[in-house]
Order: sequence, then C-alpha cells, then structure tokens
Amino acid sequence: MTTPLPRLHPFPRVAAELGIPLRVLREGSWARKFTHIKAGRERYFTDEQLADFIASLTVASTATDAEEQRAADLAETRARVERARSRPRRRAA
Repeated sequence: MTTPLPRLHPFPRVAAELGIPLRVLREGSWARKFTHIKAGRERYFTDEQLADFIASLTVASTATDAEEQRAADLAETRARVERARSRPRRRAA
C-alpha cells in the first residue's frame, strides 16, 4: 500500500493568498525560519507546513488586554488634553 502524496502549495500562491510579499517567504526559506519543500528551484508548503507557518504568524490577544490598553490610552490622552488646557495661551505680537 502506498502513501498518498501530500498536496503542495507553491510560494507565489501562498504569498498572494496571505497578502504578503513573495520575498518574505523566499528570504524566510533561505534563512530556514520555517520548514518547506524544495524541488528544483521551486519551494512549496504541504498542508501541515502551511498550517504551522500560519500559526507562527498568529498573534494571540485577549479582549480584556485590548480593553485595558484602550482605557489606559484614553486616560493618557485625557491627561494630556487637560495639561494643554491649563497652560496660559500665548498671545501673538
């Protein structure tokens, strides 16, 4: 019984679908930042390698962290605006 061949995703198509420059994939593969398949001059991802690559790009964030950051940013902006309002205005000569 033979093992079925994996489905291959060429780098140009992956780059187009992910909306990233092809050069990013090529330079990453040259630097061996992720696993891939090289056949001749072409480079490919298998389904599993592509899933791992996408997972490595995924940024985890919780809603509470984002809400806390937004509240802190708003408080900082309010404080800056209040300081600006409390300064005496300069008169034009």
